[in-house]
Amino acid sequence: MTQAKTGLLQGYVTHQSFKGLRIPANVQNLVMREYARNRDKTFRLSRGEYYFDGCFVQLYAMLRDLDQMDGIILCSLFMLPQNPKKRREIFDMLLAAGGEMHCVFETLVVEDEAGVAELEDLYRLNDALDLAPQQIDRESLPPLNGIDTFT
Repeated sequence: MTQAKTGLLQGYVTHQSFKGLRIPANVQNLVMREYARNRDKTFRLSRGEYYFDGCFVQLYAMLRDLDQMDGIILCSLFMLPQNPKKRREIFDMLLAAGGEMHCVFETLVVEDEAGVAELEDLYRLNDALDLAPQQIDRESLPPLNGIDTFT
């Protein structure tokens, strides 16, 4: 079911860390409010997620309320569940309601399957980067012709 566009985005904040970041809720709200303002959207103050690992109760409640707004705005896609099946469930609910999900840090709007695919590509890329070496052994580098940039 789709609804008429209202220009209203409701914020979603978490008190948990995501990708090594722990951002106070008031700062998340400031970032999202500015994002919405720059896109001529109305920002509705955020729902804060409960402080339990893997808890998404408030996010699911917002998905059920999509008939009252255009969509959900959150600071980062990494605030979503790590489990791809859980994310798919969220996107199915979002798209069935004709809603949008705005991920501020990634400047990504999920409003169709192309947006879902882009978000999932970013998740896969991030997972690959998590497995990449964090430093290179100097002895494995080729000679730099007398220039040592590693000291």
